[in-house]
Amino acid sequence: MAMSLPVIATNWSGPTEYLTEENSYLLPVDRMSEVMEGPFKGHLWAEPSVNKLRGLMRHVMSNVEEAKAKGRKAREDMTNKFSPEIVAAIVTDHIQNILNNIS
Repeated sequence: MAMSLPVIATNWSGPTEYLTEENSYLLPVDRMSEVMEGPFKGHLWAEPSVNKLRGLMRHVMSNVEEAKAKGRKAREDMTNKFSPEIVAAIVTDHIQNILNNIS
């Protein structure tokens, strides 16, 4: 996204904080399955739609200008909302709020 490239990603969990219809291609989830082992045991794993992925990849290749526009929007969003300076300010504010509530 930071490189102005179109992104196709699963519409689930953390990425939904920064992926939007305007800045990316959201891949629908076919089903959820439970992680059965390892450190994420008991959590849910999103299984994206392989058919929808094929369709989105074809769409991107057939609609190059639209994909470029989404890529530009993605970079704009990353720069304006998630740059290191902006994220550092958010973290600093949260820490300051915690410290203020302790005293």
